[in-house]
Amino acid sequence: MQTPCPSRCAWTLLVAAALLCPVFAAHAAQSPAASSRPAQAKTNAPPVVSEPPKSVFINPGTPGEGKDPFYPQSTRLRKVPAVATTKTNSPAVVAEAQLQLKGISGAANRRLAIINNRTFEIGEEGEVTCNSGPVRISCKEIMDDSVRVIVNGQERILRLRPRP
Repeated sequence: MQTPCPSRCAWTLLVAAALLCPVFAAHAAQSPAASSRPAQAKTNAPPVVSEPPKSVFINPGTPGEGKDPFYPQSTRLRKVPAVATTKTNSPAVVAEAQLQLKGISGAANRRLAIINNRTFEIGEEGEVTCNSGPVRISCKEIMDDSVRVIVNGQERILRLRPRP
């Protein structure tokens, strides 16, 4: 078996080193050297983070300003011009609230009245729902077959329906 020549091994190592030196030099030039960084004081403070930009959304008033990306044919975001209204001197028509006395219960000294599915006692105020929306009433007196209430500043007497 033949042994390699020592001078030949040295020559091979020298050529390999010559070929690898430019590669290491290029790598060192790309990565910043620790000595080229400015000296920073070490603190326990968290690093400064810049705030991300905020998004601003504007509803378009005209088709030229933009459109809804999900419903491009929609006109629901368009600004509608206000319609001028004129006031007349006619008195306001107030719809009469339909109140119904559904029942009277309780002892003689503490009577309860059910008006439109809400229970009232004497002196109690509250809202009941009727055909024209919620109405605030005040129960003033509960008799055996009727109730006296104040509705919108007007006194009314509600009577039980006669049983057939």
